[in-house]
Amino acid sequence: MKKKNVIITICILIYILFIGYKYQVRHGNVVEDSGESLTVVTSFYPMYMHTKEIMKNTPHTLVNMASQTVGCLHDYQLTVQDAKKLYDADVLVTNGLGSENFIEKAYKQNQDLKIIEASHEIEQKLLAGEDVHTSEEDLHEEEAHSHHNHDHGTVNDHIWLSIEGSIMQIEEITKELMAIDPAYAKVYQENATAYMNALRELEQTVKEDFKGEGENLKVVSVHDAFTYMLEDLGIDVVETIPEGSYENASAKQIEHLVEHMQEENVQVIVTEAKNQDLAILKMLQNEMPCQIYVIDALVNGQESGIQSSIEEFEYVVRMKKNIEILKEAFNE
Repeated sequence: MKKKNVIITICILIYILFIGYKYQVRHGNVVEDSGESLTVVTSFYPMYMHTKEIMKNTPHTLVNMASQTVGCLHDYQLTVQDAKKLYDADVLVTNGLGSENFIEKAYKQNQDLKIIEASHEIEQKLLAGEDVHTSEEDLHEEEAHSHHNHDHGTVNDHIWLSIEGSIMQIEEITKELMAIDPAYAKVYQENATAYMNALRELEQTVKEDFKGEGENLKVVSVHDAFTYMLEDLGIDVVETIPEGSYENASAKQIEHLVEHMQEENVQVIVTEAKNQDLAILKMLQNEMPCQIYVIDALVNGQESGIQSSIEEFEYVVRMKKNIEILKEAFNE
């Protein structure tokens, strides 16, 4: 009799646990396993940052491909390890807009690979001539920049450095993951909503911080990586220093830059950490009063050395740091 009571008690406990589990499922705290685990590969770190937030609380594997120490993605050389990651992957998340030319041939070797192009909607709007927060004129630069004979084309692909652009990318990645993996659709959507809300809050704060500065916000930028971010803040990029003149600028180029900076009263130069000691910048500082500020392009995993807690979004933390640096630049 005692044995029978024990069995009944155990059955009741199992039933209670099962009901509790189903309640958690129904309210979105946990999801039932679909039985299939996906391997998602991101082309480089900005896509990894976005995708990891969207994929939280799923059993799937997320792997970043391009080395976290890479500077310019257009100079990146595909490795054997990268090719294997692509071959084993179920899903590849790319930035698009010409960023991933280095892997196009490789990922075509996996016929079952599903491609998510984060900038798909942005590209469609551009083709339709619609505004994408940053104007089409800003996106399509008149002059293509050459990176050691790698042509970037005529579109600035650094869209992840725009908060609004990143929100559009997150929406696209989420939509496609929900279609590929409907079992976790609710999780993807809830994660993405929380993430995008944090970005919108940051965007509103940024607008307040830089409101009313007007014509005082002018910079010279090394490379075109920061164009979107600076334009979002209402900062005018007076000149972009192309890579070909980093170490071998002619006297005429220096003279032109100095004259233009003096004419526009520009005293702020922004650059990535790897370019802060360029010869051309030292020459400019010798010719006129100007300060160099190092901005994080977010292409490397721990480039900034900034640590975020588990409750924080890495993208938001690192962008806040960039904004603090720019506020300092114009408040000195």
